[in-house]
Amino acid sequence: MDNADAPLTDLLQLAARGEPGALDQVFAVLYPELRQIAHARLRSQGGVAHLETTALVHESFLRLVNAQRLAVTGRKNFFTYAAKTMRNIIVDFAREQLADRRGGGQPALQITPTLAGTVRSGDGDATLIRINDALLELEKVDPLLTQVVEMKYFAGYTEVEIAELLGSSERTVRRHWEKARAFLLVSLQP
Repeated sequence: MDNADAPLTDLLQLAARGEPGALDQVFAVLYPELRQIAHARLRSQGGVAHLETTALVHESFLRLVNAQRLAVTGRKNFFTYAAKTMRNIIVDFAREQLADRRGGGQPALQITPTLAGTVRSGDGDATLIRINDALLELEKVDPLLTQVVEMKYFAGYTEVEIAELLGSSERTVRRHWEKARAFLLVSLQP
């Protein structure tokens, strides 16, 4: 089988089995889409200071690869995991910036408007960390709702794309998003 012509799912399975060169091909196939997702995510948040699209894509892919084992078996699994990975990277970076900023007077990270009705704060890094903490609590209650938030808020997917990746309807995704927003609204109140 010629790996260059293999569908993404086959490439991911080959990479999971440790097939030489398969991981490089997966990266080549997925790079444009990962870059687009990372760029949209960073742009919608006003650009996370000193974190660039390329760095986010590369760090995401490295974390995906360096996980114990590339356990994704298809496109859906990969992009779901990629959304979670991007969330972790952005939150880690926000924590790092917040730690560096104490007393430093650097400008605040702007939060994307998709949760604008939920959170109002002048310090974007601290808000981002609060959102992450609330998501950790939501994950205990309903992991699917957390997954929808990760895909929409941290990876920048549309409801149509999320529905396709999760194998559900757009209406179901919208309902999950509204439930998650309600949970976050309550969780993030002072």
